[in-house]
Amino acid sequence: MSETKQKHVGRVLLLAVDPALRSSCTETLRKAGFAVLHQWSVETSARVLVANTYDLVILDLTDPAQADMATLAQLRERGVDTPILLISAETTVAHASRAMRFGARGMLLLPFAPEELKSIALEMVAERRAARSRDRVAALRPALRVGQRLLGELDLPRLQAQIIETVRAELDADRASLMLLEDDGLWLRIVACSGLPEPITVGHRSPVQQSLSGFVATHRQSLRIDDNGIVSPPAADLQGKLFEDQIVSAVCVPVLAGNRVLGVLTAAKVLSGTPFSEADQELLLLLAAQAAIAIENARLYTQVAESEARYRALLQHATDAVLLLDEAGSSILDANLALEQLSGYPNQDLMALSPDVLFPDLATLLAAVRYNGQLHQPLEQREIETELRTRHEQTLPVAASVSRVPHAGQQLLLVIARDISERQRISQQMVQAEKLAALGRLSASLAHEINNPLQAIHNSVHLMRSRPLTEEKRQIYLSMTQDEIERLISIVQRMLDFYRPSREGMRPVEINDILDAVLTLIENQVHTQGVRIEREGAPRLPRIFAISNHMKQVCFNLIFNALEAMPDGGILYVRTYLIDADAPDIDDASYIAVSGSQGRQPPLRPAVVVEISDTGAGIAASDLPKIFEPFYTTRTKGTGLGLAVSYSIIEQHHGELAVRSEVGRGTTFRMKLPVAE
Repeated sequence: MSETKQKHVGRVLLLAVDPALRSSCTETLRKAGFAVLHQWSVETSARVLVANTYDLVILDLTDPAQADMATLAQLRERGVDTPILLISAETTVAHASRAMRFGARGMLLLPFAPEELKSIALEMVAERRAARSRDRVAALRPALRVGQRLLGELDLPRLQAQIIETVRAELDADRASLMLLEDDGLWLRIVACSGLPEPITVGHRSPVQQSLSGFVATHRQSLRIDDNGIVSPPAADLQGKLFEDQIVSAVCVPVLAGNRVLGVLTAAKVLSGTPFSEADQELLLLLAAQAAIAIENARLYTQVAESEARYRALLQHATDAVLLLDEAGSSILDANLALEQLSGYPNQDLMALSPDVLFPDLATLLAAVRYNGQLHQPLEQREIETELRTRHEQTLPVAASVSRVPHAGQQLLLVIARDISERQRISQQMVQAEKLAALGRLSASLAHEINNPLQAIHNSVHLMRSRPLTEEKRQIYLSMTQDEIERLISIVQRMLDFYRPSREGMRPVEINDILDAVLTLIENQVHTQGVRIEREGAPRLPRIFAISNHMKQVCFNLIFNALEAMPDGGILYVRTYLIDADAPDIDDASYIAVSGSQGRQPPLRPAVVVEISDTGAGIAASDLPKIFEPFYTTRTKGTGLGLAVSYSIIEQHHGELAVRSEVGRGTTFRMKLPVAE
């Protein structure tokens, strides 16, 4: 194994002229595990010791040229602090004392045994390493103390002031300043300082290209200026940028965070005092490195704190109620002011509340987000209408959505709830207004049907009053009158049944039964207009969850619109069918989604589909996106609410309403309604 790859117990520089002594020492030391290098010149030895690390120098004083210890003195003058072992033929107390003054740590007298050389060499190397370890610990201890103090401060202005205090205390400096690069990189600005002359203070800026601090930042090189104005390392172009005359010494070092320059850190002594040494420069570099880490930490903390403050402001000022739940949905982690106002609970009580107390139907909300999570659908969920229970045991209708929020390895649940009390009130008013408008249209269509029995009743009564009649004739007229009255009662009863306010909730209903009731109601108008009805579909379809009267309203609106589109007759197609879970819907692309429904999830399959088609004039492509908007109508009569109310009802039933139309060929409206489970 070569010497460069072998692991040694230490490195020894041997200065011995006598070949025999050199050979015996080398053999002994190498057997002990040392790497040994021979030198004869003091100049060469000094250069080697400066350029390389040696654990021990062995100097032969048996050479008459070394008797006065001139080599030993020269090595110490050159700053060599490696332990030195002297080998001498004889010695005196004075001779030994002088050797110790020059830095010798041991002496061997000839002749000596190889074991003696080995023992002393190992002992001196061990002491050297122990001393260096103690020195490193002693040097690191204040640095660690300073680092802990700086890293413990996260407020940036206080940290910057603390850096300056530390620099002045550790380097015994009269002045200190910390300058940081501005965002454009063209200026350095003082962010903290102490002892600087007026008017230089915090906020003072220096151009990077024309200042001493700018040179340090640009070249990433520390500079030390002694009491004679000499710059170390030499930089002749800086002579015109030096400080004022009263400065005795100064040190300026870059503040580096990885490969980025944050700024410069400067310390100075004025009027009197000992100039800064190379060790002071190294200490300032160490402080600058710790300062860079602390500044970066404080900046990151500030950014996080500001981001959290923005989040908190957005959360608290949101108009919708927002609450954050844990992954299981069993506890409330955060809530905003809107939820406090909506629920009546103060924030402290909300934090201790179980979420299902606020949302009795919480399981349905969480089931929706888990279902979508399994399908790998987007985090944004469709709104679900539910109820929120207030502190005073009242229930408020809300539209709630739940989404997942990844945080710290968990999938937290974000619930956003909006009060829809006013929306429901307006929707109910719109439904009622459309019912009244539809009643007017229906009344006009039924006027002829009502007029016929009224005329028959009128004629019968007139005959019975205007001429004497036999009892048989009289009974005939009375029977006719009774039949016509019962007919009128039947017509009015059908109208009342259709428009009576609903007191029922969502329940399973047959869509074909609803269509039968509506078609029976408008049967007279169908025949009057010369319209033919064609029904298609299975006689028995799965039931849907619906409010029966509301679905009658939708079907009536769509069928009545189809009849109005065919004033001169035509064909009314009514088709019902089932979409199974695995069946592709090949016609889906031909329909235009309702305005406002883009981005919503389609109803979950399987679904019952109702298609109502006419052979009328059709709807222009430019009007199709608008027909479901409230109060939009192309007719001279009507409120423009029929389709808007229909869409609202279908949406409340978690369904989908779409349309397709071709000018000159007719229009088809399609409802998709999820099957009742």
